[in-house]
Amino acid sequence: MTQWLPLLGSLVVAAAVLVGVIANNRTHREGIAAADERGRQALDAAQRNVELSNMVGDQRDHEAWRREAVLAAVASILETSASVRADLTSCGEWDLVTPEEIDSVGAQIHKVIWDRPNGMLTRLRVVAHRRIPNKCEDLLRTLTAAQHITMQRLKLHIDVEATVEELEEMASLWQKAMRHAAEQERALVETTRIELGIDIATKGPAVPPVPAPAPPVAEPVAEPVDETPVEDAAFEQEIEEQTAELRAVEVVEDVVEARQAEPAQV
Repeated sequence: MTQWLPLLGSLVVAAAVLVGVIANNRTHREGIAAADERGRQALDAAQRNVELSNMVGDQRDHEAWRREAVLAAVASILETSASVRADLTSCGEWDLVTPEEIDSVGAQIHKVIWDRPNGMLTRLRVVAHRRIPNKCEDLLRTLTAAQHITMQRLKLHIDVEATVEELEEMASLWQKAMRHAAEQERALVETTRIELGIDIATKGPAVPPVPAPAPPVAEPVAEPVDETPVEDAAFEQEIEEQTAELRAVEVVEDVVEARQAEPAQV
């Protein structure tokens, strides 16, 4: 019996070592699994951070692109408006002697008003708040009205039967249209600054006042200055009333001339 004791002792020691190895391996596997899980979580967190950073960068780039697009479109429309107003202000220097020449120049100015700015309006309706394209369209319509009034004013100046009162009324209407266009330019600038978050301290008006043009005839025409702002509806109604009045005057003058010519024919 005594001879089996060393063998039994070896078996006990071997069993203890085996149990220890198994337990150690299990601990190592659990540690490796925990490390893999921590690594996976860290990798997922890093991936989310990268995606978030890319998203923020994309949004920042998109916002920068949108701002540049809005600024470019609004600047183009304001440049067109300033150019048209400068042309209409210098109407007294135009050498136009027939209604056909006046209509041709009016058609050219009308094309300038709506040719390129029309595409800019479409872009603004996509990338900007609706207030900006609406104000741009209002400005272009006011410029169109000012262009029509300017052409009518030039036709009155070449009309030998035009009275001083008619010239004064048309000059006053022209001044209101030009002043209204300048006010709408300032409103467009302020609306654009508000939407884009631009804070600029203005020390004066964004658009210089409209100078009175020199009359194309020798007789000086007094142009009354009205400092009261003109609303869109009242402004358009005044234009229609003025045009109807001028047409009525022309019809009455034609009837009078016809009646005066009848005795001569008899």
